Amino acid sequence: MTSDPSDAAEAAPDTDLKPDVDWPARYRLRLREAMVVLAEQDEPTADVFTPAAERVPLTAYDASLTKSGKGRASINLGWNLTTIIEHAGWLHATSEGGYRLTREGRAALERLRDPQELYDEANTSYSTWDEVRKAALDEPTADPSTDILHTGSGHARLAVEPVLEAWRTGGSAFVPNGAVWTEPSARELAAYLASTPSTAQITATMPGLESLSARVLASEALVLLVGPLSDMVGSTKRSRVRNPLVPPVDPPGLPWELSAHLEQGFVHGGQALIATPMAMLASFVDILVAWFERPVEERAAAWDDPWLFRDLVTSPSGVDGRVAALLCVVVHPGSFTTILRPADRAAIVEALATDADQVTGDVEKDLKTITLRLQGESGGAPVRYDQAPLVQAWSDAEGGRAWLVRGEVDQQNRVPTWMRQAIVSITVGKLTQLPKELTQKSLSDLVDEHYGDLQVVKREAKKRDVLSFALGMTDGDLVATVDGGALRLGVVQDEPARLQSIGGMTLLTRAVTWYPDLAPEVKSLPASIRTRVRFKGEDVLDLTDLASALADLRPEDEEPERPEDLGDQDDLAMPKSAEPEQTDVTPEVVEPAVLTCDEAALAAQLHHADASWISELLISINERRQVVLEGPPGTGKTFLVQALLEACGLTEAQSALVQFHPTYSYEDFVEGFRPVETTDGGGASLTVTPGPLKRIAEEARNAPSKPFVLVIDEINRANIAKVFGELYFLLEYRGSEVELLYSAGERFALPPNLFVIGTMNTADRSIALLDAAMRRRFVFLSMGSEEPALSGMLRRWCLASNRPPALADLRDRLNAEMEKRGLDAALAFGPSYFMRDGVETPAALGRLWRRELRPMLVEHHYGKHQQVDAWYPFPAWVRELGLGAPTADAEQVDDAMVGDAGAGTQ
Repeated sequence: MTSDPSDAAEAAPDTDLKPDVDWPARYRLRLREAMVVLAEQDEPTADVFTPAAERVPLTAYDASLTKSGKGRASINLGWNLTTIIEHAGWLHATSEGGYRLTREGRAALERLRDPQELYDEANTSYSTWDEVRKAALDEPTADPSTDILHTGSGHARLAVEPVLEAWRTGGSAFVPNGAVWTEPSARELAAYLASTPSTAQITATMPGLESLSARVLASEALVLLVGPLSDMVGSTKRSRVRNPLVPPVDPPGLPWELSAHLEQGFVHGGQALIATPMAMLASFVDILVAWFERPVEERAAAWDDPWLFRDLVTSPSGVDGRVAALLCVVVHPGSFTTILRPADRAAIVEALATDADQVTGDVEKDLKTITLRLQGESGGAPVRYDQAPLVQAWSDAEGGRAWLVRGEVDQQNRVPTWMRQAIVSITVGKLTQLPKELTQKSLSDLVDEHYGDLQVVKREAKKRDVLSFALGMTDGDLVATVDGGALRLGVVQDEPARLQSIGGMTLLTRAVTWYPDLAPEVKSLPASIRTRVRFKGEDVLDLTDLASALADLRPEDEEPERPEDLGDQDDLAMPKSAEPEQTDVTPEVVEPAVLTCDEAALAAQLHHADASWISELLISINERRQVVLEGPPGTGKTFLVQALLEACGLTEAQSALVQFHPTYSYEDFVEGFRPVETTDGGGASLTVTPGPLKRIAEEARNAPSKPFVLVIDEINRANIAKVFGELYFLLEYRGSEVELLYSAGERFALPPNLFVIGTMNTADRSIALLDAAMRRRFVFLSMGSEEPALSGMLRRWCLASNRPPALADLRDRLNAEMEKRGLDAALAFGPSYFMRDGVETPAALGRLWRRELRPMLVEHHYGKHQQVDAWYPFPAWVRELGLGAPTADAEQVDDAMVGDAGAGTQ
């Protein structure tokens, strides 16, 4: 959200520049002035660097570039605002709304006049916040014989505690002595959410909602809805909570301690739920409105009675059962599990209940009974129904189970090794040995111990991988993986998981027999299979819903190869001990991928005067990896890109082209829910489907030594900020990671070998040109005739193709007249209009004038279009330049060129 200084952004790093001893004092003063700027604004502000730099001018050191090529002062200010100031509770920042100073931030400005004191207090608050969010908390004390236990719930419970207290008392967790959790606020928020037919159309900052109390209620309610989630990273949780508070002037801040506890969670929400925050909020507000309609005594009793609370939150019609279940486990964790879908809870009871459980028919009460029994059987350990092996014990698998295990990871394709050694594996580099007994608890504890430094989302993902691989996969299950562009299938054997060292990597392995000759192309598979096997977040994915479809791919007369059929494998022998055998392996160095070609040859092919423009293009894209080619219509932007890719030797698989338009969306470009036909052919289900950006990024990541290019034609015709979403950040900060909107918990980065080339028609006034923020993220190269290497392109083409050079004179005369008539140079006609076979004939020139050139001139001269034919006597120019018929046929030529176009000037 910061903006580079206009001069410094173009400057080269000064290797002789020495550190400035006054730099700390200067950037802290600039930080305070940036907060003052925000305090003066009535609207959220995206660019605070420019006014702050005007108030505290940049020195040469401030304007210098860091090693990353970014302006030193700009990066410093952005970091301080979004870390120490934001996490002190003095600022809200979102990609959608910009920066907004909070009332606590205003108070800090009034109280701390000295920039050093302001910085020190904010930095202290940030340091404390950072310590709290990383702190390992003891599990809340509970009796496993009477209460359901939850692993890792400590931080989440502390985050929701002040909000639940506000709900109970009608107060506020964010506004001291405020009254937010009230019936009027709930009804105002409900009316706003109901005013739009689809909650998916309501943006995160909720534009148009006037009531501050309703906004604060929305923000605090989102703490309850996202705080407990383990499959959402803390930064995303905080962003969702802050979003409703960005538009108002002087909003309350996010209390730093509550913010810190949002870092971790214990409930697996699932992609379908957490990708729809406004729908979650709307469902919760419906519950809240109905809650306030109940008698005060009944509401008070519900805080102590879990089953009464359950009845109250599930009673409103149309409520999402997952949201109600989430509230139940948040308010009464000792009585409810983390399984949110009602159908899943019923399936667990049906599958796992025994005669000893004495089921009553009340699913939630019966599920508690079953859970207490299982806790007792496991020695008082928590029970996770959403992880292996319990998830396989209750979920439907009538057609047998199937699994996807990623084979192309760590820049390597492991599948050929798997097939030779009759195994499948996942990387567990931090594990040294497996527990004697492989159970859900023992493996979960092992992952928590060795991967405790990971974000909770990544640690939970690793735990799911290990549990699914070691406990979920059983004898006879199908295993699928992708080998290059082909699908491979195998069958799991009845052998336990083993920890082994292979090729210098510590792996968890299972025995698998593979079908050696079965390798259908992934792109030829049905969409229901193709989209699931190619793009995913986990290393191990349960594909049981596709088991029948995958089984149908197997040949009837082919058996999978078993280990004993593989012959002598001494060269592939693996150690059998639980202790991995480590070997020193020098990692392969991957050279950075670059785009290169014979620049002179390409320039000649494109009829450039020399190779200087092509050289500048290649230098720019290899340095910045993102360029936009801009110019008037007909300059051959898209044609040049295609010629460039061919000259650089890129295959079809190494490039992709998309065309933006006004309705193009994030879901089209990055990823979104798409209907996919179910395996039984009886309908469709919504599945997160990757868009062209995510697909080519995945391809690039799997082949880091090769260049990949995404071409975005007419890049300025779409709403760039909305299309790129959170990836807008990655355009400027390559190498960083963000969490995707729909693949919650999946961290995504743009690989360094992915290049982006956009084209932009500068004459298109029907859409907005790219804003300053987007221009910082791309190098813009003009393809106008003012470029020395491009000037005279049409004349050189005429000479090379034996066409009359007068075609170039005709275009020059047309563009000169347009300039004379006051039209912008961006509207000039490019050479490609005249670079066509047969264009030099009178009939072809007549069609060109009537169908393409004249209609655009009429539009450009709107209001004076009756004079177009007088101002631009195109037929006469054709004759004067010797391109038309003999003089005797002059009248006929005029008729051919004007045709019925004259009717439009009447």
